[in-house]
Amino acid sequence: MFRQVYDQFSSRVASKLRLNAARYPAPRSSPPPPHQLTLYEYEASPWCRLVREHMTILDLKVHIRPCPRQTLFTEGGFTTDSRFRGDAMELFTKTNRMNGDLTFPLLVDETIPDDPIVMNQSFDILQHLWDHYGQSLRTPTKSDGRRHDQILNDARIPFPLRFLSLSGPSYMRPFPTCGVLRTPSNYACDGPSMVLHQAENCPESRLVREVLCTLELPYYSIPSLADGARSSVPILDVAGLSPIQGASDCVEYLWNTHRNDAEPFPSFVDRIPEGDNIGRSGSFAVGAYTAFLRGTRSTVPEQSMK
Repeated sequence: MFRQVYDQFSSRVASKLRLNAARYPAPRSSPPPPHQLTLYEYEASPWCRLVREHMTILDLKVHIRPCPRQTLFTEGGFTTDSRFRGDAMELFTKTNRMNGDLTFPLLVDETIPDDPIVMNQSFDILQHLWDHYGQSLRTPTKSDGRRHDQILNDARIPFPLRFLSLSGPSYMRPFPTCGVLRTPSNYACDGPSMVLHQAENCPESRLVREVLCTLELPYYSIPSLADGARSSVPILDVAGLSPIQGASDCVEYLWNTHRNDAEPFPSFVDRIPEGDNIGRSGSFAVGAYTAFLRGTRSTVPEQSMK
């Protein structure tokens, strides 16, 4: 009971830290162009959060392939147990347009099947999304006021404060199963498809995404209103079942159906056995510092601030 109360409270505070930005798509003069997007990401990453926020604002349907960490001790490390990190690594190494190490988020845009685009820096991803799918957004009028994401990303705010807001939801949800570490699941690759109708900074939607992430369950994310117009958000559509409404029922279904009870829950002291790591072997502190420095150079494209 205490954990349920804490989950609801902490998730609401997490949304407040983001000024409830991306609670619903921005107004458009026409629907977004056709698109086929896949995002490799994990819930607790601040930079993945930033990309998901803008995907909600742009009203984009996205195939999410969760890539939670397996350890905090080895930056970029993972084993063959990871469901999608190996796929992300293969895409990364096959793409000649990128340099450096595999980081998340990783976007695959297959809107043009013969010319898929793969990129893995949050600013580059946002630039691509706004260039290709942001043309029909209506410019806010003076009476509308600025969108909350525009307030949060204003360059006049010192970057450390902007980053504190961006990473704040992760600090409010400081548990391994809150979209941070991988929890073994019994989901088969050919399992039932799932669609989550949700909004990025809807507190209830966050609780469902965290479970989907830690259990590495792929799903389609469809932005939906979360400002009272649809009080039942989130809604989880599972092939062969009636829609599951509300965070509590969605979370209960996912844990009861897909968690592998034979395996223990993850913990922050978990390590990858020597010789099993097929990813990088970097330092978590160095990786976090590098990501922070990259973020100081650029956060969001200019188009998103108009």
